Amino acid sequence: MGWATNKSKRWELSQLLGTFLSILIFIPSIHSIVMMSQAYRTKVRSRFMLSWVLLAVQAGIFYGFYFFSGAMSFGMMMTICAYISAYIVGNGLLLKQAKSYLQRLALAEIRPLTWINSIADQRRLELAQAEMETAQSFIGKLMYYRNTIENRNIQQHIERIVRLFRLLEERDKHEADRFLVRHGTVVNVLREYDDLENTRLNNSVTVDSKIKLEQVLAQAASAIESDVTNLIKYRLLDVSAESEVYIQTLKNRNLLNNDLDK
Repeated sequence: MGWATNKSKRWELSQLLGTFLSILIFIPSIHSIVMMSQAYRTKVRSRFMLSWVLLAVQAGIFYGFYFFSGAMSFGMMMTICAYISAYIVGNGLLLKQAKSYLQRLALAEIRPLTWINSIADQRRLELAQAEMETAQSFIGKLMYYRNTIENRNIQQHIERIVRLFRLLEERDKHEADRFLVRHGTVVNVLREYDDLENTRLNNSVTVDSKIKLEQVLAQAASAIESDVTNLIKYRLLDVSAESEVYIQTLKNRNLLNNDLDK
């Protein structure tokens, strides 16, 4: 389990290789290129535009070195200070964005990403959506709460629900739509739990409330598993009945040796 996602720590470290190289190699322009690449992969416009701004600042710093070269003047001192400041600020931004960057990459493995203005805008759009859930928005919200809620038991319940829902969606999309109607309240439970967790209060009211919500989520996960299990059972019964009819048809047409049944 990773620090920011449900992927492995090794996966997260491999995705942040560019960030680590930017820190280790003392060349300020690298961080803007790394940020541009990360923003393009995760399709975040604000970060993509910010990377261009930082790249323009780097160009100005390099011009300053060229303009003030040959003498240790006040201008050269200011350029050196700007050089160091750009390194600190740029790599600081990369580290600050690392968590959301990893979460967007993990989400990309579940559903295709579309360009968004910012991470905050995407979260507001997903969490404020009032109309009927779609499969993508439902998974997106569950993954958001999986990455923000700190309770490990809640995280495991969410992972279980996501796995079951994806299995259900692969088998029967119509049944998956009905699933959203029956179990869409799970998102409201998670939203309420996240709100309680964010209060950072530890009194009896908040503790009891979180315990009740955790119990509701555990029961919901069990109910969803039963839902999916029943669907698989009914599908197997249908296939079994269809197979028997098929075998009998072959026998009636003398296309199947009856000795094979023995």
